[in-house]
Amino acid sequence: MPAKATFQMATGCCLSAATAVVTFFWLLNSDSQISFAIMSVLLVAICATMLFGWWTAFLQLTSKHPWHWIRTKFGWGFEIEELANRLGYSVNELTEHQPQYVSAFIPKRSGGTRELRIPDKKTAEIQKRILQRLLSKLRSHPSACGFETGKSIVHNALPHVGKAVVIKLDVIDFFSSTTASRVEAYFCRIGWNRKSAKLLTKLTCDQDALPQGAATSPRLSNLVNYLLDEQLVRCATKYRGEYSRYADDITYSFRKDSPKRMRGIIQRTRHLLNRSGYQLNTEKQRILRQHQRQTVTGLNVNTKVSLSRKLRRELRAARHRLENGKESTWTAEQLQGWAALEHMIQEQTKS
Repeated sequence: MPAKATFQMATGCCLSAATAVVTFFWLLNSDSQISFAIMSVLLVAICATMLFGWWTAFLQLTSKHPWHWIRTKFGWGFEIEELANRLGYSVNELTEHQPQYVSAFIPKRSGGTRELRIPDKKTAEIQKRILQRLLSKLRSHPSACGFETGKSIVHNALPHVGKAVVIKLDVIDFFSSTTASRVEAYFCRIGWNRKSAKLLTKLTCDQDALPQGAATSPRLSNLVNYLLDEQLVRCATKYRGEYSRYADDITYSFRKDSPKRMRGIIQRTRHLLNRSGYQLNTEKQRILRQHQRQTVTGLNVNTKVSLSRKLRRELRAARHRLENGKESTWTAEQLQGWAALEHMIQEQTKS
């Protein structure tokens, strides 16, 4: 909850209550009918203002879900029966199911391995239904470009085209740092009661966090971080810049190069991430200026969104070799994938 709203609410309540009490006792000791009438009107106005201030501060505190906040605070909200009905299972099937995961390791492009947590068949089926029937229509932040229908690495790169400075930041262990407690709080916030939220968290989390390998994790990582994305957007706006996020990759860009501004926004970003349980990977931090090759999620953004010249030359050479029946370092399927990406860039940058 915003500290500013909390302070405003507390201060407003104290001042309004004190004024109302003083006015009330003054009325009790007043002999003049005119004074009594004037002060009565004043007391009504004070009470109305006080109620309006309380309600405004309450809406700020509860963000965009005031009624959900009321329901969940008093133990109301959607019941487990409603959850079972939406997912197409019986209550017993959901409550008695114990998710099981196995580990699989895949190589990282930067070296080393990445652990995936693969759910058992039944858990994967339940997670797929949760994704399709509960999460798919919920709204994530417009700046979150990864794992979102209709968005791509191109959308993530577009805000940063032609800027004087591009800052690239990376979050360490993004999924495993998105804790089960934050996931449960999110489910409560959108209207599920405490029992339902705990059950949904059990079905979508593993080892007290979002498992990388579950169908629900990418979407939940965006939904849970709506407020964080909004805070980072405001941070960028304060420094007159642009912000976007693709999974664990955070990008800022600015029209003017100011070292002081760069330091300020990186420090502020680190603070906001730490409050949400994340850590910045300082080894992957990059500050790219116009005289350098500026890339965002693998795409050039110096003057327009495009593939690098070197990569385009390699692709042309590979196509030429394949067309002439010679061996190539790229397979036909890989070249088709790159061709599709080039076509997508052209289509999405037309406007």
